[in-house]
Amino acid sequence: MMRTLFPLRRRALATAALAALTSALVAAPALAGTPGVDEPPVPGTPRPLEVPSFAEATLPNGVRVVVAERHALPLVSVALYLHLGSAADPDGRAGLAGLTNDLRTQGATVAGKRLSASQLAQQAEALGSSLSSSTDWRGSALTMTVATPKLAEAARLIVDSTLHPTLAASELDRLKQQAADGLKLSLSDPMALAGLTARRAWWGASVFGGSMTPASLARISRKDVQDFARLQLRPELATLVVTGDVTLEQAKTLATQLLGSWKGNRMALPKPRAEAAEAQTPSTVLVNLPGAGQSGVVVMAPTVPYDSPERMVARVAGAVLGGGYSARLNQEVRIKRGLSYGAGAGLDFQPVGGVLSARTQTNNATAGQVVQLMRDEIVRMGQELPADDELEARKAALVGSYGRQVETTAGLAGLALDLLGRDRPLSEAQHYVPEIQAVTALQVRDYAAKQWSPMALRTVVVGDMAKAAEGLKPVADKPLTLDAKDLDLESPTLMKAR
Repeated sequence: MMRTLFPLRRRALATAALAALTSALVAAPALAGTPGVDEPPVPGTPRPLEVPSFAEATLPNGVRVVVAERHALPLVSVALYLHLGSAADPDGRAGLAGLTNDLRTQGATVAGKRLSASQLAQQAEALGSSLSSSTDWRGSALTMTVATPKLAEAARLIVDSTLHPTLAASELDRLKQQAADGLKLSLSDPMALAGLTARRAWWGASVFGGSMTPASLARISRKDVQDFARLQLRPELATLVVTGDVTLEQAKTLATQLLGSWKGNRMALPKPRAEAAEAQTPSTVLVNLPGAGQSGVVVMAPTVPYDSPERMVARVAGAVLGGGYSARLNQEVRIKRGLSYGAGAGLDFQPVGGVLSARTQTNNATAGQVVQLMRDEIVRMGQELPADDELEARKAALVGSYGRQVETTAGLAGLALDLLGRDRPLSEAQHYVPEIQAVTALQVRDYAAKQWSPMALRTVVVGDMAKAAEGLKPVADKPLTLDAKDLDLESPTLMKAR
């Protein structure tokens, strides 16, 4: 009996334990579900994006002052922008504008005292910041973000570094060596090399096809840097941008103190180059990089100039195609087929036109398959309307990215620099979100149909052609094929002179 009663008791105990456990599990969500304690807080009500408006003034010598006020925090970002950038690099000296501006952070006379690179960095650090240099096709800037009481000192450091740089030969040599090391890495990376090759293949001899190469770097001398720095230093090309806890009157007073005595001259202002794209290679370029573990793939398509009325449609179309994890390229290449760790697309707007570049990296053997997939997705954009949820998700991503930029003082300053560089009205900052939200599915499809025909596409693949060539045959009709050692990124034909 004991043998029969005991198991019954055990079953009863087990049943009771199971009931208790079940009760605990049922009760657990109620205990663990307290928002903000046991799980993330409930999202708040979405707030409309508020973009501060830019106000501006101009000093008698032509220096512009641009301000965006935001007084919630005692923080300001300050930048001195010179409206002459890489599009003014002389032939054979790509990278000169960037090197010149970087060198301004490596020694200068500040408040009458000559400071080395280390001393400049220490002064910036004592202000709770760092002195940053940036250059694009349209201009160069030095920037800092500091607490409001440090604004005058930070602006002094920026202005004196810009106007009175040492431009020491030893520092130039050091920067050139750093750049040469970076280039060596890029030229051995199939994805990076594909990007550089694609730029030249699309733009041909245009200045926008240029990029720094070991040869152009070697040609740049200290005299080149000094001459370019002088070319940039015109008050008519300068804008002091201050964003954050500041007023226009305060910024104008500061600009007058630091830049008011800067005198211009009667010489004509320098003009950057802006040639239209004129490709001088076949539509497909294959670069053999022996030993490359993977292939870098770039498929390019035309887009509109940056002042085109269709630029917002172009942005949304680019986002639907390749603007995030759930965008079409990544869906097809990575999520559905596992051919890459990621695929996306970016836009390069210039005053004379632009280019959309779809990019990814894949195994050498699957490079041909990926090229076909990417071409198909680009062309499909002009054949089918994007679904409503797809379109709204991509527009939300664009608006969200913009919102994250403008919520910081540094982001606001960057937005001002971009608009200044493109000679666009500063009021465009307020129009971005409503214009993006107004884009329709029909506009996206019609834009893609007009711009992205199969004949308009150009392709560059860099990889180990011993492994990739067979798969590329179906997608490479009469390509230009060359070894990486014979590639000349300074030539519109991409080939070294023989």
